[in-house]
Amino acid sequence: MVPVSENSRPSNQAKPMCPIKFAAAEKQAAAFNEKVTKLIDLIEYPECISNTFLNCLGNILVVESLPCARAIAYDKEVHLRVITTRGEDVRHTGVMSAGKLEQGNKSTLLTFAPLVEMREREVELWQQMDQLKVDLKRNESLSREYERLNSELTEKARKLTQIKNNMKNSEIGVVQKDLDEAKKVIADSEQEIATKSKELAELQTRVRNLDLMKNNDKNSQDKRKKELQRLLREADERAKQNKDQADAAKQNILTLSAGVDDLEASLKKDEEEVNNKKKAIEEFQAKLPSAEAELQAALAEEHQVQTKIDEQKSRLRQASSRLAKLSKEADALRREEGKTRQKKEERENEVTRLIEAEKANEKHAKAMEKKNEWIKDEQVNFNKKGGNFDFEGYTTKKGSTEVNELNEKIEKLERCLCVKNVSNLDTCEARVIDIKNKREKLKEDFAMLKTTIAVLDTRKVAELEKAYASIDNDFGKIFNCLLPDADAKLRPPEGKTFHEGSNLHELSGGQRSLVALSLILAMLKFKPAPLYILDEVDAALDLSHTANIGMMIRTHFRNSQFIIVSLKQGMFSNADVIFQTNFADGHSTCTRLVGDALERAKNDARLAIEAVEFDKKQAEEEHQEKQQKKNKNKKNAAEAGPSN
Repeated sequence: MVPVSENSRPSNQAKPMCPIKFAAAEKQAAAFNEKVTKLIDLIEYPECISNTFLNCLGNILVVESLPCARAIAYDKEVHLRVITTRGEDVRHTGVMSAGKLEQGNKSTLLTFAPLVEMREREVELWQQMDQLKVDLKRNESLSREYERLNSELTEKARKLTQIKNNMKNSEIGVVQKDLDEAKKVIADSEQEIATKSKELAELQTRVRNLDLMKNNDKNSQDKRKKELQRLLREADERAKQNKDQADAAKQNILTLSAGVDDLEASLKKDEEEVNNKKKAIEEFQAKLPSAEAELQAALAEEHQVQTKIDEQKSRLRQASSRLAKLSKEADALRREEGKTRQKKEERENEVTRLIEAEKANEKHAKAMEKKNEWIKDEQVNFNKKGGNFDFEGYTTKKGSTEVNELNEKIEKLERCLCVKNVSNLDTCEARVIDIKNKREKLKEDFAMLKTTIAVLDTRKVAELEKAYASIDNDFGKIFNCLLPDADAKLRPPEGKTFHEGSNLHELSGGQRSLVALSLILAMLKFKPAPLYILDEVDAALDLSHTANIGMMIRTHFRNSQFIIVSLKQGMFSNADVIFQTNFADGHSTCTRLVGDALERAKNDARLAIEAVEFDKKQAEEEHQEKQQKKNKNKKNAAEAGPSN
């Protein structure tokens, strides 16, 4: 369908037919004793889409017979498209349809014939709809009266329920319950007072007996004096407690008595209120039969009105359904006309395109056969019934029929379903599908990560084993070079594997430096680099070890370059290039030694002597520290012996 807004857009094609061409067409039609007519003059259409119809049908002519149509279409002065009343379509380009269409033998013009009847039926249905609206408006007062009576009925029922609840939940029961509890508290208090009075009398009797025993038994007076005093104190305390409790009980009795008086007064008021409620209930019960009669009458009237409303709604639904069906049929015919026009225009270039496409398809088929060898194997199954490549029974008409059936089902379901809920359902389903897809994607990614981690762990173990073997070999060689007549190997600690390690806390500074330097250089031999920078790695080593480091670097790292910061002559003797740094007047300078200066630096005896003296001094200090520790241990052992 073409939007109405497109009709106002200017177009160069929306022009009336040339009068000269139409006169030439009439001349050709007169030769066949026929009349020629413009197709646009035979069609009724709204003025709002006049440009669209003029653009589509303005240059099409209609005649009776096919020979007349050919003569007009192929005339040099006309050169217009001509349609016969039987449906043949003749174009001046040479493309002609024989009148048989895919929808049957009916022509396009005959297809639109029922449209007039449908329009008359549409007008009639609109009139029926207007009558139904009038009926609904007439019954509107009855509907309002029904709603008013129903509201009054609901209000009276609510008031009746409220009165019944007030009777059930009266304050009389609550007051009676409080009175019973107060009487029970008074009885308990009186019983407790009697019990305490009895205990007090027993204690007084016991005191008198003790006094008699005191007078009669003078010999045991001193012995039992303390016991009697204790008993007297306990009796006095119990008597005091009993007295306090008795006072509290009396106070409670007075309080409860006052509460009972208040409750009796409240009870009288509640009895008066209950009598008033009973009178009100009797009045409502007297009015109840008349209210029920009014309710029954209102319900009967409501039923009648509802029946009429249902009938009117049913008629309105039927009319709306028929009107919607007719509108859909009209829209379908319009769509069919557009499709037919589009198909006719597409057929103009279809012959030429098919010829070119045939050549291209043959070329493409040969290329596909070369690319996909399975085509030759499956070619015997093409168009085979019941097979995977059977498309013979499926046509466009069959597909259109299935689409129409599905559309009818959708229309039926739309009458009993809420469109808003359907749209919400679609949104929720889309979200659920999206979440499921994301979850599946996450599962796939998680599985891929686990697989990758497992592969990387395997590769890590393999690389560690390979590195362990290589570094172990180079570690022994480098350590032997640094410390002649010594051997070193990499072995895992007890109870651990080569994946784990341990710190070198038990080694001295020099030993730790040699071992660490050997291990680091052995690791660098496994993955060598072109350049290394070492900053005073010989600081904790003597001169001989420094010279050994230089020899080791020259021997094992011939393909690498080292930049070493050192202050010892043993490192200078193995260097290829020496740079000397100075700090003077707040500025640092760096000078490269060449020639004689380089040889003096390598063979400087003074530096060698100073290095030897420094090593001896350091060795003596270590020896003295060891001797002091040894003497201290002996002294501690001697002191511990006598004490044991």
